[in-house]
Amino acid sequence: MWTIVALVALLVVWKLFGKRLLAFFLLSGAGRGALKDIGKQAVAAQPNNITLSPISNPVWQDAGVQAIISSLRSAGFADAGVYSVDKMPGVKVAIVVKPEDCVAGHVYEHPKAGIWIELVTRYQDGTSTTLTTLPSTGQKQPAWLTTMRSAKAPAADLVQQLMRDRRPGAMKPVSAQQAPREFEEGFAKYMSWRKATPITAEEVAPTVKKWAGKHEVSV
Repeated sequence: MWTIVALVALLVVWKLFGKRLLAFFLLSGAGRGALKDIGKQAVAAQPNNITLSPISNPVWQDAGVQAIISSLRSAGFADAGVYSVDKMPGVKVAIVVKPEDCVAGHVYEHPKAGIWIELVTRYQDGTSTTLTTLPSTGQKQPAWLTTMRSAKAPAADLVQQLMRDRRPGAMKPVSAQQAPREFEEGFAKYMSWRKATPITAEEVAPTVKKWAGKHEVSV
């Protein structure tokens, strides 16, 4: 869920300022101060918490989502439901769990960003290891979160990668009943950290440069 926080924050940057204005900020020499202000406004626009609502008969815009879910089922995951996110219109997330390996899976469909997978192992000490197919946004991560990134691959391969590379330790059990609530709690925990941690120009710059597209910019 922390990957979607970063993504939505960056989409807010786009909504608030647009490509031309972002490029203007960078090219005009306003530079680091403007970038920092953009990041602060994007983070401030995010909700402190979210609520998941179950979807009885989800309709996926991309057929690839159902293929990913089927692959995770074949890898031993059990369904924990498909949900809408109250403060993120159009976003759907399918949650699956594999209790014997202490792994929860989140398959996202976003109307603009498309689909991606997130696999999570939580530990008894409050830390987490996440593997995601979402590219890096350049933002810092809290000390309690280890994020691994992978190119799109068969879901079963991603599961094996997480289990192979995650750190050892006392892992927190997962269940279909608790997974949605843990998703909501994880979002709130991440947002509490993000809003208390000043965002830097360096965190915002990679995304602004990407969206500025054809403009040659530097900070």
